[in-house]
Amino acid sequence: MRPYTVGYLAGTSAVICLCYIIYKNQTGPLSDEHKPGVTNEVVLEGVFSQDRKNAEHSKNFQPMTIPMVRNSSFDYKAAMMKLNKAKVSQDDPRLIKLIRDYYIEPPSTAPYNLLNPERLEFSNGQTPFVDSRLNYMEGGFYIECGALNGEKGSNTLFFEKVRKWNGLLIEADPENYKVLKTKNRKAFSMHSCLNPKPYPALMTFNKAFNRGRVVHNQEAKNWIKKQNIAKDEIQIQCFPLYSILLALDQLTVDFFSLDVEGDELNVLKTILWDKVNIKMLTVEYVHDVGSSGGLKSYVEKQGYDSMLQVSRWDGGVNDIIFRKKGLTH
Repeated sequence: MRPYTVGYLAGTSAVICLCYIIYKNQTGPLSDEHKPGVTNEVVLEGVFSQDRKNAEHSKNFQPMTIPMVRNSSFDYKAAMMKLNKAKVSQDDPRLIKLIRDYYIEPPSTAPYNLLNPERLEFSNGQTPFVDSRLNYMEGGFYIECGALNGEKGSNTLFFEKVRKWNGLLIEADPENYKVLKTKNRKAFSMHSCLNPKPYPALMTFNKAFNRGRVVHNQEAKNWIKKQNIAKDEIQIQCFPLYSILLALDQLTVDFFSLDVEGDELNVLKTILWDKVNIKMLTVEYVHDVGSSGGLKSYVEKQGYDSMLQVSRWDGGVNDIIFRKKGLTH
């Protein structure tokens, strides 16, 4: 075993020595006085034990499928534009059918094509923490929005490779999405974005590798300018998360990873929390000083505990992990 290899121990209370601030008594909300810790990226490799509490090898499984009916002569984009203009409701049957038939791509059946095929853990500590708080469950379902290239910094690849989870990867940047498709992930995928409004819309997206974001108001424009990000805009079809879940016929999500460079809270506000069951979330929050308060307060009001605040030494990772209250595994 290599010198930097570490065990994938149950609980990961210290999250592999990453110096994170863990919530009070491991059950209560995260105190506002806590500040993010600092960490360097850690590579986790190894072999799993039978009780699934230690790092193990990847496992083959048959990804789930959904019925898709595509008609090559049907102008689905024109149909979608009509629904955009009408700002139809999230559960409109026409919208659900269009998403299912024309915007969701099925999982790959080809072998993985990863830069680091032997590596198991690709996140910055979020994955092992969530894994332990879900009792190392197999056969779950994830959503990762801001999936980048499907490998670098992925919060979900471990669950797919090792825990045999199905899932959905959402990435708006066309260049990132093109690379993502070459990884042959065993997950549904969408070249799209989550709308910060509760209806479908064709939106402007500014490409910037891992800093791209939807540009839908002056605040977003100011943020891009402040970050010295070059203007590189495209048009992208966006949907509310609830509409996508209906199209997948999947209203239970075991883990939702959300990283959309500033619109996280707005996206969360579109979710019909009484109609979906999201067990755990990791949500990026740092885009301006003090911006985590509103996000944390909102999610907690939906029935969640703030579990862990995660930061990386270079500022590239700033997440809060939430778990649904009363979760027994």
